[in-house]
Amino acid sequence: MQRGVASLVVAVLVTACSATDQRTEFCEAVAQLDRIDAISMEVSLSDDPSVRAALAQTTAQAAGVARMAPIEIRADAELIATFLAALTQAFKSTKFNEPLERSAAIGAIQQQFEGALPTSVSNIANHTAKACSPSPARINS
Repeated sequence: MQRGVASLVVAVLVTACSATDQRTEFCEAVAQLDRIDAISMEVSLSDDPSVRAALAQTTAQAAGVARMAPIEIRADAELIATFLAALTQAFKSTKFNEPLERSAAIGAIQQQFEGALPTSVSNIANHTAKACSPSPARINS
């Protein structure tokens, strides 16, 4: 009987540690996405290669966040990653010196995601604020 209880306790501790590791990885990925996004904001919109590179880097990190996202927000993270991938593709498939074509492509993507994107961004932000912000209980655990 004691052996069964000990095995159960070990299994619970391993699961808890695994969940903590997953949460930590997710939070680190979100923090890295925030850093990449902040750097991207400093890219000049007239520097097309830099804009494309910044979008590609942001898209890749968002895809990583989506892969690590907890199940309860995974669909939201995947939607954001899909939006960024579509936006990146719009920039890749249009030319800087053809602003009307590029604007139309970006507008079509924004329209496609306009209903769901704000909700997904809000859900991710709320989850991240709860799961990734230091709290007394989390600091002491």
